[in-house]
Amino acid sequence: MLRRGKLTVAAGLTLALVLAGISLRSGGILALAIPFLMYTGVQLAPDLSRRGRDLLVTRRIERDRVEEGVPLHVTLNVENRGRPLLLGLAERIPAGLTVSNGETTALRPLRNGEKVTLDYTLAAPRGEHVLPGTTALAFGPLLIREAESFLPRESRVLVLPHAERLEKIEIRPRKTRVYSGSVRANVGGVGTDFFGCRDYAPGDDVRRINWRVYARRDTLVVNEHEQERIADVSVILDARERANLRLSQADPFAYSVRAAASLAIHFLEEGNRVGLLIYGDCLNWTYPAYGRVQRERILDALASARTADKVVFEDLRYIPTRLFPSRSQLVVVSPLGDQDDVEVLGTLRARGYQIILVAPDGFSLERTGESPERDLARRILRLKRALLLSTLAEIGVQVVDWNLTQPFARAAARFLGRRGRRGR
Repeated sequence: MLRRGKLTVAAGLTLALVLAGISLRSGGILALAIPFLMYTGVQLAPDLSRRGRDLLVTRRIERDRVEEGVPLHVTLNVENRGRPLLLGLAERIPAGLTVSNGETTALRPLRNGEKVTLDYTLAAPRGEHVLPGTTALAFGPLLIREAESFLPRESRVLVLPHAERLEKIEIRPRKTRVYSGSVRANVGGVGTDFFGCRDYAPGDDVRRINWRVYARRDTLVVNEHEQERIADVSVILDARERANLRLSQADPFAYSVRAAASLAIHFLEEGNRVGLLIYGDCLNWTYPAYGRVQRERILDALASARTADKVVFEDLRYIPTRLFPSRSQLVVVSPLGDQDDVEVLGTLRARGYQIILVAPDGFSLERTGESPERDLARRILRLKRALLLSTLAEIGVQVVDWNLTQPFARAAARFLGRRGRRGR
């Protein structure tokens, strides 16, 4: 009632001043009517903060799990279920996301039952992103903003790291599992590659008899092939800040995450039992398993991976064997820090683990010729890095020296594939 009384008084004063100004032809009197006119317009405008329930908000994202580089198509619908109003909308886009196409704002009158639609496309980096909601504005006469309200409509999107398809990678762990797979087990039996010969035993398949040996020695022997089994593979991602120094605009850790994703998915598709360890300020462990579900678990963990502060790989000395099965295959993705890291990897190698080290070369992303001092420092650091990698190669660690200007699949084929090893 009080609000209605004030509105009646303001409207009456406005009308009286306007009529007096017109009749007396006085601009001053007309000017006095402006504040009362504006107050009347504000009071008559819809109170959006109290009528937020009259606006129905729906947001549809084409997919809530996408790979890096895939655009996110978003459709926002806001329907008015109350009195007519002039409505302004502005989507709240979180930091890190950029609008590559479409509009995220709108201004239009809406009657009851009408709706406004925003269609736009987002480019998102790796990680989890949350679209919190929409800011709605009500405008009165002369487009004066009269009310503002936040319309919550939370939508979550997980951007997964891009995984490259790799060629066949041969691993030779000292211990394999009993199930048939694609890893040569150094054990005679049924397989595709010739392993050796043994004396014939009753029950052996006659098709496996080596008749040439029988013709020379008059003794029955059978051919054996090397068994192929599945293996335990543990992918270790180095997420320490001191090891993943950003030397240029590009982030070397992003390359490491993509390499870890490519390797984990490759070994899973080969039928192996794969686990993931992200080594940052704590040990983020994805327990070893098989199949498509494990693939999604690993990609989810890598999507949220961030660098943190750990000095050395010291904790790896004390990892229980239930996490790293004894004499299994370890794949470490790390730029390496210093000699301490080499010693830890050497200790793991001495305990019977087969190790592949993928070492991203962050120096390959830097520009040369900026200054003589910077070039000299870069040369010294690269020499130190080459010394660490050569030390690891001497103790039996397979080293992939990855130039980041090239795709990881090319580096993996060169250092780990059959054709690459034959060519060196």
